Amino acid sequence: MNDPASHRSDGLIADGSEDAGASFLRRKGPALSFCALLLAGLIPLTLQTLRMLELRRENATLRVATANLDQLRQDNSELERLRAAVQQADRAQKEQEELEKLRTEVDQLRAVAQELPALRAESQRLAAERAEAAAKAGVATEVDPFAEAKGRAQRISCISNIKQIGLAARMWANDHQEIMPTDFLTMSNELTTPKILTCAADTARTRAADWRVFDGSSVSYELLSPGADPRDPSIVFVRCPICNNVGLADGSALQLGPGTRVEKVDGKFKVIRVDSPALPAQP
Repeated sequence: MNDPASHRSDGLIADGSEDAGASFLRRKGPALSFCALLLAGLIPLTLQTLRMLELRRENATLRVATANLDQLRQDNSELERLRAAVQQADRAQKEQEELEKLRTEVDQLRAVAQELPALRAESQRLAAERAEAAAKAGVATEVDPFAEAKGRAQRISCISNIKQIGLAARMWANDHQEIMPTDFLTMSNELTTPKILTCAADTARTRAADWRVFDGSSVSYELLSPGADPRDPSIVFVRCPICNNVGLADGSALQLGPGTRVEKVDGKFKVIRVDSPALPAQP
């Protein structure tokens, strides 16, 4: 039998459940909606935070790389400076060796020059005897070999002076932006003594003992290219008009012969061949 009371009880239970569910949604719905909205906002924020952290790591990596690059640049700059210093030291050493060689040659020439008075006296005596014998025999006298030897010694001494002048000029130019000096007094520290400015064949001048008494009157050599570029080896920097010797801008020295001379070509003094004025002479 169907009990009406039981039907009423079942209906109340069902209605109570529906009311309880609706009541729960009404109570918790706003909170759940807020949580959903909060979660929806946190997801992109979290992704954004992770991207920011990744960018920071990349930025830190780039900073380290930039610091390493700056250090490499500094190391490279220091390496270039050291390389330039080594090259300059090598040049200075070579120039010093050349200077020592020239000083040795000068000492040898001075020793020969000290013997010249005795040789000259002996030569004059022998020449007088030959002249007397030739006069008696009616023949011409021969050329004095001692005079020729003296002339050769004077030219060698002159070449030695020019080499020292050229070397001193190059040393001065190394410290002054690769520009040769404009006069002899300017490079007095590199020349050390003004005695080398007087050619041994120049009997009209007296050597200056030191720079304190130097006034320019003892100079035998002509400075043809003051302020020249030492990197142009064809430029004639200094010349001896007595011995016809020249010193080039690269520090080398030449004894000019009958087939060569110094002329101004394109505004620069250069050594040329007489038979071909436009063609520079080979050292």
